[in-house]
Amino acid sequence: MTNSTIARRSLAAGAALALALSLGGCSAVQNIFGGGSDVERDDDGQVTEQGTGSAYDLEVGDCLNFPAADEFSDVELVPCGDAHDSEVILNFESALAEFNEEEMYAEADEQCATEFQSYVGLDWETSIFDYTYFTPLEAGWEDGDRVITCVAYQADATDGSLVQTTGSVQGRAE
Repeated sequence: MTNSTIARRSLAAGAALALALSLGGCSAVQNIFGGGSDVERDDDGQVTEQGTGSAYDLEVGDCLNFPAADEFSDVELVPCGDAHDSEVILNFESALAEFNEEEMYAEADEQCATEFQSYVGLDWETSIFDYTYFTPLEAGWEDGDRVITCVAYQADATDGSLVQTTGSVQGRAE
C-alpha cells in the first residue's frame, strides 16, 4: 500500500453521527498523515496493547477508535476486550476499473451490508450496530490502493455519538 490517505463515509441515520463521520464530495480536513505502526499483536494476530496502526493494515476483527479527521492513514487500535467504538468486519478490493466515488460507495454499501449480517449475526437494519466504511481517496487509487474496509459501530440513539463497547461484535446478534 501507499502512504496516501484513506477516506471514510458514514451511513448513519442520525444527523450528528453523519456529520461527525461523513466525507462524500465535501471538503475534508487533511491533518493526519502517518506511517508505521506500534501495535502489538499475539501469535493469532490479535491486538494485545493499544497503539497506532496503519489504516492500510487493518485486519478483520481489529477493534479501533474512529480517527477525528475525515482523511487519515493511521488509526488507534485497541484490544477488543478494552473500550472501543468500532470493529473491522471486512476488507475487500474494489472491482471498479477506474476511480468513481459514488460507484465505490455503492459497491461498499452492498458488500458491507452483506458481510454485516454474516459477521454480526443480524441484519444492520435490525441490529443495534450499524456499519460504515473506509475508502481510498483518488490519489490513493492512482497509487494502486483499492481496498475498502467495512467497520461496525454503535451510535447513541439520542444524540448520534459513538457508543464505546467491549468485546467483539462478531456473532452478537444484537
